[in-house]
Amino acid sequence: MSADVIFRIAFSILWLIFFAGAARARHLAGVSIGRRVGGTAGWSQIVAVALAVAYFAGALLYATVPAVLAPLLIPLPGWFRLIMICVGAVGVSFAVWGLQVLGKNWAPSMTGLRNDTELVTTGPYGIVRNPIYLGALLFLPSLALVADNWLMFLPAIALCIMLHTYVDQEEATLIAHFGDAYLDYMRRTPKLVPKLRRSKPNRN
Repeated sequence: MSADVIFRIAFSILWLIFFAGAARARHLAGVSIGRRVGGTAGWSQIVAVALAVAYFAGALLYATVPAVLAPLLIPLPGWFRLIMICVGAVGVSFAVWGLQVLGKNWAPSMTGLRNDTELVTTGPYGIVRNPIYLGALLFLPSLALVADNWLMFLPAIALCIMLHTYVDQEEATLIAHFGDAYLDYMRRTPKLVPKLRRSKPNRN
């Protein structure tokens, strides 16, 4: 079995894990019947969908008929692609963990929050405030580099830039919804980059 076949198998498995986790999160979220509030819409989401279509077209072609992508190849050494598989695995794991812990409180950004949404601060949400976004920012570009083609990598970079802007937009909605509770959470927990160690409480 060639190294590229192994990369394609690992690539496909990671995406299957992510989609399974997202499907389960959507199922759990469907249990809640609270009315949605604070949804967002606009041209940025149309652009994001177009970028996602390009990205996943590249992913599907890489997983099934990689020869089609030969003109768009990024020549990368095997050791680097192996490291990217590891980074992608961390990103997928973190995103799926965040989805499962969020449970019925999860909703796609375009649909907004529910009135019955609860503030979750446990699990990965005790490490960073936006673990799903952090996971996506890790696995989107890293898996594009595993696939070593421009059709995935360029949209991945653009998607990561857009996702970073969505974080601030969603947090504004969360502040409006939860008020002081979310502001206090923001003071305790970093947005995207985990702290290497917890700060010690002041002792007077």
